[in-house]
Order: sequence, then structure tokens, then C-alpha cells
Amino acid sequence: MAPSVFDNRSERGLAIAKADGITENPDGSFSVPSQTLDAVSYTVMNFGGVWVCDCPDYQNRADSIEACKHIYGVKFWIAARVELQNKPKPKVFADDANQCPKCGSIRVIHFGSTYGKQSFKCKDCEHRFRESALVKGSRYSPEMVSLTLDLYFSGMSLRKIARTVNNHFGTEMGKSSIYRWIETFVPRISAYANSLTPELSDTWHADELFIKMKGGITYKNKGTQTKNLAFLWNVMDRKTRFLLASRLSKFRDVAGADRAFREAMSNAKGSQPERVFTDGLNSYKTLMGSLPESQRPKHIANAGVRKTHANNNRIERLNGTLRERVKVQRGWKSMKTQIAEGARIHYNFVKPHQALEGQTPAERAGIGIEAKNKWLNLLEEALRND
Repeated sequence: MAPSVFDNRSERGLAIAKADGITENPDGSFSVPSQTLDAVSYTVMNFGGVWVCDCPDYQNRADSIEACKHIYGVKFWIAARVELQNKPKPKVFADDANQCPKCGSIRVIHFGSTYGKQSFKCKDCEHRFRESALVKGSRYSPEMVSLTLDLYFSGMSLRKIARTVNNHFGTEMGKSSIYRWIETFVPRISAYANSLTPELSDTWHADELFIKMKGGITYKNKGTQTKNLAFLWNVMDRKTRFLLASRLSKFRDVAGADRAFREAMSNAKGSQPERVFTDGLNSYKTLMGSLPESQRPKHIANAGVRKTHANNNRIERLNGTLRERVKVQRGWKSMKTQIAEGARIHYNFVKPHQALEGQTPAERAGIGIEAKNKWLNLLEEALRND
């Protein structure tokens, strides 16, 4: 099939744009060099949303064609400067201009919003569209997704978040959508966060925490029985308070401690502790004794809050923070839940610490997020690095 006239003009316009001979004039018009005649150029302008050109092709066929190759060339040239950050954008357009997906123009204005996403209207073809979704397949913006993540890991329940957001933004968000975002985006944010290399000290702290878990075990302790429990193993750097691992296990055994320390070593990016503080649980003693002597840190067991020679108050303070959150929850649904990892990200990158002079552990470890909206920054970086 032979190419259409439209295809020919658009392809030639693309070739003109690639030649990079187009210039913008002080009055907002554009000078486009002729492809066939030396030292000849044509002027392209936009009048009230209509692109016009003074070339013979457009002047003789203005009633039968939408654009000549020179107009297409200008559109492609403008679009390239919108997409390429190192190219100067045309002066007649804003630096944050958006490109119309229908005609390629960036003469676009804000036109309300829908479900938290900015809507736009093209002044050239009057096409209406919404901002491109960084969160693909979602009718909600990344800002809305990051807001719900922040609220949840700051302590609000799924139901309260949905009610608050719906009341303030007029949306119809359900609590299941928020939980789905946790399960979908926390692993991706985690992959990005774990690719960073923190600057750590030579001392780590470890402890385990009881978690209510659907289908968990019945735990017996000092004559009492507690049903539906699992165990959350936490490993923290002493100086930065950076939480290296927060790993769930079904049993309070060596295998659970081993998985937590393996994850901590992976996230430490080659940094190994010289000392490890733990409580008196035999699982830690067995694990440390099984390590090769060259990799075995000094193990300070039976550490506690009031023991000056074996102080474990940093990890106990973390446990207190986590207990405030989990004690009001009815229970986690699955051992594969992303709640523990989301809480670790929030603790490291979002929540400032009074003991760190208002810094986050990530900032103290040299990998902090400078943006004010840290969850949004983490989400955007994670999606770009997928």
C-alpha cells in the first residue's frame, strides 16, 4: 500500500525537525528552512489555535490539508524540546508544558481534575486528556497513592484513610484499593531502597516481636497460651538506627533468625558488624555459633534496657514504635504480607527521629531523601528504575 499524503508530509516534517534548522522568532513564529531551495525559509505561526505556513504547498492547498511538512516539522521540533531536558524549550511555552497526545501541540491548558489527576485541554485541536499515569492502570495519581501509603504507615487504618480521602477529594476509593497498593508498590519501592548503600557502624542490634497473624501458631509461655501468632525479626544498625531487616517467620527458631540476618547482610552491601547485641534467645546463640570464625561477630547476649554493659535500648525503642501500630490491628492476613517491609521503609526514609536530631535513619546513613514528600519521591524513583 502506497503511503498517504499525510504520511509523506509528516515523515518529511520529521526529517526537517531532525535536521535541527528550525529557529524561533521573537514574535513567537518559527523559521523553517526549505528542503529543496538554499537560503530559503518559510514562516510557521499559530493563529487562535490554527497552524499556518507561508509555503506554496500550504497556501495553495489550505482548504484541503491540515498541515504542511513545515508545520509538522515545527510540531516535532517543539515536542523534542519538551521531552529532552537538555534542550531549551520554546520561549512562548511554559517550562512545564504538556504535549497533546492527539496533535502533538503543547499549547495546552489546565482543565480541571478527575480522581486527583490533572486534566488538560489542547488549544489547537480542543482534545481533552489527563496527565500521563506514572502508576499505569490506575485512575489515581502517584500523589494520591503515596498519600495513602504515608497515612497507613503513620498509623491510620485502611477504613479511616478511605473515608478521609473520599470526604476531602470527592473520590470513591475503597479500603481494598489501598491494601492492593501496599501489596503492589511496597515491593517495588523496597527493591529501589535496597539498591542503595548505607554507611553503617560496626555494631548491630537484633530482637524479635510478636505479631497477630491469621492462621499463626499457638504460643505457650509461662503457663499461658496465645493463639494466632507469628514473629517479626528486626536487625538494626546502632549508630544510624537504620533498620536493615524486618522479616516475618512462623516460628521463633534459628531459621527465622538466620533469614533476618541474611537479609540484613544483603542490605548492608558488604558491611559486616563486629558486635551484635541480642536478648537471651538460644536461636541467636546457635546462629552466631554456626558462622565461620572469620565472619563471626562478638555476640553480646542477654542484652537489656538497664544493662549498661549490654544495652539494647535502641532496638527496644523500635519495638515500642512497632507495638503502637500492631496492637490496634486485628491481625495480618498472610506471611507474605508487605506490611512489615512498608513499615521498615517508613521507619528508615520517612519518619524523623528525635534521637537523630530530626533526621531519618536513611539520612544519617547517607542515603536520605531530600524531597518533602518522601513517599512520593520513593514511588517515582522505584517506578522509573523498574
